[in-house]
Amino acid sequence: MKKTLMNPKVLQNRLKSLGWTEYRLAQEIDKLRGTNKGAGNYTSTVNKVLHNPEKSRSKTLEELIKAMGGELFIKWQKTEPVVVDYEEVKFSD
Repeated sequence: MKKTLMNPKVLQNRLKSLGWTEYRLAQEIDKLRGTNKGAGNYTSTVNKVLHNPEKSRSKTLEELIKAMGGELFIKWQKTEPVVVDYEEVKFSD
């Protein structure tokens, strides 16, 4: 059974909750990138990411999430704590 890393419905539901169209999201991507190419250059990219995020470049997915007011996090499994530096503190009575 294939495990889905990113459910497209999460992105689509966020877009819907914002009341945005794919074109409006493409406008935000254009602003975010600062290229001033116009939303028409990003509508196909936005459509592809919204419907199949797993096949999108991670940078593009991150920009799309950021444009919709979100952040992308990575959570590592089974990590061990690493102490970089420490200092002993003595409390006086």
